[in-house]
Amino acid sequence: MKTTLLSPQQFVPSQWSGGSSTQLYISPANATFSERNFELRISTAKVEVEQSSFTPLPGIQRKLMILDGEITIKHEGQYSKNLQAFDVDHFSGDWKTSSMGTCTDFNVMTSKPQESEFYHLKMEATKSYKFRAKQEYKKTFLYLDSGNIQLQLRNEKFILETGSLFIIEHLNGSFIDLTSNEAFDVVVLEIN
Repeated sequence: MKTTLLSPQQFVPSQWSGGSSTQLYISPANATFSERNFELRISTAKVEVEQSSFTPLPGIQRKLMILDGEITIKHEGQYSKNLQAFDVDHFSGDWKTSSMGTCTDFNVMTSKPQESEFYHLKMEATKSYKFRAKQEYKKTFLYLDSGNIQLQLRNEKFILETGSLFIIEHLNGSFIDLTSNEAFDVVVLEIN
C-alpha cells in the first residue's frame, strides 16, 4: 500500500471561458490535459457564468459532482438534469454538453470506461467515521471539500485541510479512521 497527500498549495489553477479550474491529479504523471494523453484526470472547476458550454472531449468518459451551487446540465440529444450539491452525472465527452447556473464542481475524466465508485461522505463535528472502500480498487482518492480532519490508516496519522487530496494505492480492505472537531465533507473516488 502506498499513500500520497497533496495539499492545496501544490495545485495550480487555470482559467477557462466560464471560470477557473484546478487540476488535482493526472495519470500518467507526464500527461497533459491539452494533449488529451491522460488515462485519469481529476480536477475542480468554478462555473462563474450563467450559461456555459463544455469543452468537447472525444473519447473521454466524464463524471461530475456538484460541490456548491446548482446547475441544469443539458446533453444535446440525450437528456437534461438538475444537479445540486453532491449530485453526480456520468456522461461522454463526445456529447455536446452545456449548463445553466453557477457552481463549483469536482470532475473525473478517464480515457476509457473504468470500474469506479464516486460518492460523498458528510460528517458532523466531534464524530468519528470508520471508512472502508466498497471494493478492492487499485486507487482510492479522498478529497476534503470542507473542514479539517485527522486521518489514521494503520499506524500512520495524516492531517488533511480543506482542498487536500489523499491518494491510497491498494487499500485492500484496510479501515481508515476519520476524526474532526468540526463538520466535514469528503468526496470519495475509488477506481481501477
